[in-house]
Amino acid sequence: MALGKIKADTLEHSTSGSVDTKYVVEGSAKARGHFEGSDATLDDSLNTSSLTDNGGNGSFSPQLTSSFANVNYSAVTECANTSNTASNSGSKAQTYATGSFNIVTTQNGTGADIDDTIYIAVGDLA
Repeated sequence: MALGKIKADTLEHSTSGSVDTKYVVEGSAKARGHFEGSDATLDDSLNTSSLTDNGGNGSFSPQLTSSFANVNYSAVTECANTSNTASNSGSKAQTYATGSFNIVTTQNGTGADIDDTIYIAVGDLA
């Protein structure tokens, strides 16, 4: 079977108009994942080879399958402590490297392994 390429500057929908392909390439998530902090196991992911539990409460690092071109990409995280909806849980991405970044999750201001943690990263792949 021969492999080929499709090259296009725009994509057109039959009823919704067209869009420049740079918006598709630049605006698409390059990595994403969902994990439970209590066992640090990925439930689902894209472009993630593994998840490292950094040994402290609430510190995790997704290891990316394909690295970003530089450390200036953006990552967004969110977590929800499903066992106690009244708690004040939060998360943030930090310490960016081209092949990984750190996620810190907290409950009531203290590092904690929070279940239902997600991340999405966008930027240029190497």
